[in-house]
Amino acid sequence: MKTARYLTKTRFKLALECPTKLFYTGKPDQFIDNKKDDHFLRMLADGGFQVGELAKLMFVGGEEVNGLDHEDALARTAELLQKDEVVIFEAAIRYQDLFIRIDVLKKRGNHLELVEVKAKSFDPRDARFFLGANGQLNTKILPYLQDVAFQKFVLRAAYPGYTISTFLMMADKSKQATIQTV
Repeated sequence: MKTARYLTKTRFKLALECPTKLFYTGKPDQFIDNKKDDHFLRMLADGGFQVGELAKLMFVGGEEVNGLDHEDALARTAELLQKDEVVIFEAAIRYQDLFIRIDVLKKRGNHLELVEVKAKSFDPRDARFFLGANGQLNTKILPYLQDVAFQKFVLRAAYPGYTISTFLMMADKSKQATIQTV
């Protein structure tokens, strides 16, 4: 039996970067992905994982949907969403052939908050963070916004009766850490 091949958030971002790469993903006999053996990229991914773990500290009492099996993750997420109020880490959502894992999904009644956690930092005093000098969208931020927009589309399609707010969570580099090392 052939398993479903979803358009995931990762594959969506890859398609925006290069549609040909999307076509060849998961076809190692036709295209070799040199990024898999890149130690620097692996280190960056580990840093993103650490930021995700730190973000969980901001949402006390959240429940994590563990495991990589899509169907189990979807079932666990649906079970948790039966609660009137819940915070879910790595919520699995599917609409047709679209599949996402949401970093933080917070539910209160019929309102959902989708929080995408990024390792990128920002300075709220930087007026050009989202808009460049020409007043157009900063192209460095565009992939983050496309990522969140894709997730919101899938979430809204899967749960049409809910209102949805979306957020990017990034480290504020204008703040100083309150924890000191010894």
